[in-house]
Amino acid sequence: MKKLFTLFFLVLAISLSAQHKIGVRAGLNYSTLSSSELEKGEEIGVSTGFHFGINYTYQVVPNFGVRAELLYLQRGYNYMFTDTIDGVYRNIRPIPTASTTAVLKDPFVEIGKTEVTMDISNGYLSIPITAQYQLTPKWEIFGGASFDFLINPTGRGRVDFTSNDRPDEIFFRQSFDHHYRGDTIGEVNFITGRGGTASIILDGESTNIYKVETAYYHLGSDDKNGNKFKLVDMHAIFGVNYFLNRGFYVGLRGHYGLFDITNDEMDFSVRSLDEDGGYIKRKDRDRSISIGASFGFRF
Repeated sequence: MKKLFTLFFLVLAISLSAQHKIGVRAGLNYSTLSSSELEKGEEIGVSTGFHFGINYTYQVVPNFGVRAELLYLQRGYNYMFTDTIDGVYRNIRPIPTASTTAVLKDPFVEIGKTEVTMDISNGYLSIPITAQYQLTPKWEIFGGASFDFLINPTGRGRVDFTSNDRPDEIFFRQSFDHHYRGDTIGEVNFITGRGGTASIILDGESTNIYKVETAYYHLGSDDKNGNKFKLVDMHAIFGVNYFLNRGFYVGLRGHYGLFDITNDEMDFSVRSLDEDGGYIKRKDRDRSISIGASFGFRF
């Protein structure tokens, strides 16, 4: 009888082990943005990020299971805007020449030739849930959806600007250091220095501007309504894994965004202002699209 009980629990343990699998996965993401409304001069490119996390698989039958994951991942895109012929508006916020405080002057609008490059990198806590089917001992296909929660949206880049009317007086290069969840209106980060100041000529006098802009540096109190990126996103997922041995595999998966990731209240035209000199909001749909290449191990 004792041997029968031992055999029973051994078979049960093997069965449970076969049904429940724990794994880890890490790799690279190649992502971009699909926008329904790009203005003349705007271009969107591919950005590279990474992902890592753990997963749990419940094997319903030998060839079919359901998998849940908990990942940290980066999704983003490269953004470029160029108008070196007609010129477009640029809000410029000067600071007092001799000031060492955060006292800022009112911004003014200047029309000029502009070149912008930006690398947007958004960090997400992602929970993918997928169904997986084992075609052969080596090949596995899967599909499902992910629920993604934004935790660290950032942007890095620069702008080169030359005034149309005053090219010898107002021309500069500024860098972008954007933290979309933490930056505030007109903020300058003095702890990191933000790159110091540059000089322009304004009304015949030398005037300083900061070399590095924060995310909402030029906005007024009536312009900011939330943050640039929404907190929640969702993606459809499809992919394939190839097993090099029983536990170790490499995989490729695609993600197609189902939601608009940008806040329409903070998505402004880059070419035009309204009759009162205010921002014109864009009601476009910006969806994230990415491909992930992974290596993983399943216990």
